Amino acid sequence: MSITRTLLIKTFVKPFYRQHAGLFVFLFTIMFGVVSVLDRAKFTDYHFFLIKGMMKNPGFFLLVLLIWFLYTKKSEQFVINILKRPDYSFLNVLSLIDSKRLYRMLLWIQFLLILPIILYACIIFAAGFYMHEYVKCLLILLYIVVTCLISARWYLFYIQNPGKPAWTMSKIFSLKVRETPYWSLFIRYIGIDKKLLFTGIKIYSCSVLFLMIVNQTRIEYDLRMIMIFFSMGILGHGLLVHQLRDMEETNLTFYRTIPISLFKRFVQYAILYFILLIPEIITIVFLTPHYLHFEDAITLILISYSILLFLNSLLFIQFFRMKDYLKIILCIFFIEYFFVLSGTIALLTILLLVSAITMFFSRYYRFER
Repeated sequence: MSITRTLLIKTFVKPFYRQHAGLFVFLFTIMFGVVSVLDRAKFTDYHFFLIKGMMKNPGFFLLVLLIWFLYTKKSEQFVINILKRPDYSFLNVLSLIDSKRLYRMLLWIQFLLILPIILYACIIFAAGFYMHEYVKCLLILLYIVVTCLISARWYLFYIQNPGKPAWTMSKIFSLKVRETPYWSLFIRYIGIDKKLLFTGIKIYSCSVLFLMIVNQTRIEYDLRMIMIFFSMGILGHGLLVHQLRDMEETNLTFYRTIPISLFKRFVQYAILYFILLIPEIITIVFLTPHYLHFEDAITLILISYSILLFLNSLLFIQFFRMKDYLKIILCIFFIEYFFVLSGTIALLTILLLVSAITMFFSRYYRFER
């Protein structure tokens, strides 16, 4: 392997997988461990029926491609952010390499970044050929090839054209605190820097909620399995919560010095996470009461809200590293799984709300990163 390829792998590929290691472990556990047990099916049977549904249902097929697209954009954003960092300005010397040769190396880097998608696509190809879905398999192949080619071309552009203007956080925080609500700073930050992560989480949680409730409640009204899958999407918000708190501790430390009561500070966070849950709330309201009972709709909203508040308050006890934070989220998922199966989800909602309020009021001023 050439020195240039080794440099690119150490600069882009290894940091990407190291930063998202906890997320990959979480998804692997859910997709290849917990889900198979919940569905009471063999490992191979579960994924075969999942792929069969993807091949037979155009909407599901497009949803999978959209999720892959968001993952690709996430990896692309990661690489571009590194290229824009001043401490990686030495990468500009790559522009001295022949464009075609550099493009082939960047294409290889993008291949490594989306390797999880490619590995699962191989499983889909095997099942697709078994079901004689040759056209869908061809579309998937073309989709992966085209996205890799486009992403690599973007990398080449940023390397050969350094110093392009971009949005900066100073544009967000140049306003005085009195001119805008505190929670709106987080909303603007999501809209500028975290829109892909936010969109991916919302697509999963709202799609799972809508499709599973519409299809399952027609046959048998049992929300336990729906609650488990929906909770994956809500706990997925933990990634966003962690990054919001990271941004807050980096750029908004001035807020602690402002003479505002602790109650009003908590209200700001409560408003923020209520706004973030609006897509799920709209979906639940749309399904009620034709597909969903009123009491179950309220339960879904309250358990989602309590989880977000709990995850936010948890980071005032200690600012956990992302890897450790994802381990905590996985533990919360198993705890919720127990409460769902035991039919005591309302008790868990109360415990999470009380814990979130207690942690916030007791640790806010004592917290130091």
